[in-house]
Amino acid sequence: MIFSVKSTPSSISHVPQPSSSLEVSTAVNPPGNVGSWNTALIGDAAPSNAHKIPDGMRPVQEEKSQGETSAGPSPSPIAISNGERLPETVSRPSTDLVIPTQTKCSSLRELELMHKYSTETYSSLSNNPLDYHVWQMAIPRKALDHDFLLSGILAVASLHIASTLEPPDALSYIDTAMEYHNQAFAPYRRAIDNLTPLNCDAVFAHSVLTTVIGIALPRLTAERDESPSITENVIVVFELLQGVSKIFRISRQWLKMKLFTSQDEVDNGPAVKLDSETDHALRRLAALNDDIVAAVDPEQYRIVKEAISLLHGCFTRYATCKDAASVLRWLATASNEFAHALRCRKPFPLMVLMYWGVLLGELDGTMWWARNSGPALVSELLAVLQPGDIRWEEARLWPKHKMGL
Repeated sequence: MIFSVKSTPSSISHVPQPSSSLEVSTAVNPPGNVGSWNTALIGDAAPSNAHKIPDGMRPVQEEKSQGETSAGPSPSPIAISNGERLPETVSRPSTDLVIPTQTKCSSLRELELMHKYSTETYSSLSNNPLDYHVWQMAIPRKALDHDFLLSGILAVASLHIASTLEPPDALSYIDTAMEYHNQAFAPYRRAIDNLTPLNCDAVFAHSVLTTVIGIALPRLTAERDESPSITENVIVVFELLQGVSKIFRISRQWLKMKLFTSQDEVDNGPAVKLDSETDHALRRLAALNDDIVAAVDPEQYRIVKEAISLLHGCFTRYATCKDAASVLRWLATASNEFAHALRCRKPFPLMVLMYWGVLLGELDGTMWWARNSGPALVSELLAVLQPGDIRWEEARLWPKHKMGL
């Protein structure tokens, strides 16, 4: 059987790419309940065994896009402390001092975004009312001490407003969101590399915001001539979240917010049985990996087997809880080896990602940031994955039939 990926240029969104050299190292790795974590990257070398690699299993060369950068929002005016003496040549400000237009506009936009977040956006980050207080009150207060989290909050709120507007009016809010998102990137990665009891809650809160932004952007920028790809955005989110799950297990005792500590109660509670159709489809996907990939590429077989197992668990968890966290957690728990396989556009990992698109589709109609994202991801990958033999076709077409595409 031969199956392959159609070669199409990658269209990287505004989400910034992480440095490939960033790694999170630790001497302690206690067991956790969110899945195993692998840190070694897959090389592009052929497998060590002598089996011939089908043409469709070979990595697809893709064009590199130049990253875009943008300046952040205008800084706030520098305050002069009460005890500081002004030079004699400088006049003290009068009560009718005119605020520069640029600064005034920036401040008004920030006020608008915080109002949107505190009255509406916070409730779209979880569909569990027990989490609302944390997202509405605790996390904004935490953001006062962590600029990357504040930037993430403002970015998500700006995208939320953009999602309610027609394209011409939405563009400035999309640009504002990308400015804040780009601002947050470097300090967020530094915080991951230097996790402490003081910043761990902020890091995990921002990881949720990063995921939401990565999923929402392709649809919101579709009107521009940028050919956005939700597949590319999801892969970028995979890469941005590398290390988060492992650190979560290590620093669990540091976390103070109920939003994160309550996950143990969900994971240890009774699970609802997954519907027979979905369960059969996931088991068939695992069997296909056993029968085809194991003989061709044992290393990829191991990576994909773990990713399918984690995805099966997320489907089951969502059937039990019906919460957004059950959908998003797969992006943080899958290994960076699997993320690398996706970056290399390997067919079987892309097939597994397409199955996650079915799970993402469950949030369509309940979360503004997930609107049409599941069907869009499945449709993109259907167009990329080449037809194969009957077993491959059954597995490839299940997401299409499941979503009624």
